[in-house]
Amino acid sequence: MTCIIGMVDKENGCVWVGGDSLGSDGFTKSIQEPPKVFRNKVFTNVVMGSTNTFRHIDLLKYSKDLFREVDFYKKTDIDHEYMVMEFVPNIIKIFKEGLPSYDEKARGANFLVGVKDKLFEIQEDYSVLQPARGFCSVGCGEYAAEASLYTTIGMNIPIAKRIEIALTAAESCCCGVQRPFKIINTKDDNEIVIK
Repeated sequence: MTCIIGMVDKENGCVWVGGDSLGSDGFTKSIQEPPKVFRNKVFTNVVMGSTNTFRHIDLLKYSKDLFREVDFYKKTDIDHEYMVMEFVPNIIKIFKEGLPSYDEKARGANFLVGVKDKLFEIQEDYSVLQPARGFCSVGCGEYAAEASLYTTIGMNIPIAKRIEIALTAAESCCCGVQRPFKIINTKDDNEIVIK
């Protein structure tokens, strides 16, 4: 289920994240009102998109403990080391306390995090990836989406439109991806919704 796309916008110094709205258990499906792409309620210039349960999404969206506030606002560069050594332990603690059936051996969520002008993928084993090519995708639609993003490199297409095209490609190829699409970025409060 799901297609979440992240893309670094070097020109504007921000990160864009877009995703679909389908909720499914593998047998049934429904469009969900709570978005899978969102801003954290405390750190509003952090954008995320998650593929796992809506409980994971709720915890990521509303948690006040993703970052130590003093680090987030005083540190000039949230880098890979910071995400590995500070952010991931916070996420593990949030999931451990917030999931009633949390198991020490359980896997986490697979999600994207845009922090200022950096894009990170957090994998289910809590590995932190940082795509060198400036974009990545997670979920069942990731292959179609990444192929689309690759084919639009060098074209004069705005980033939000490239994400829309990639989500459309994923929707057309994968039964677990469906509109409406939502696209946001770390620079402003704008939300693009494609129905």
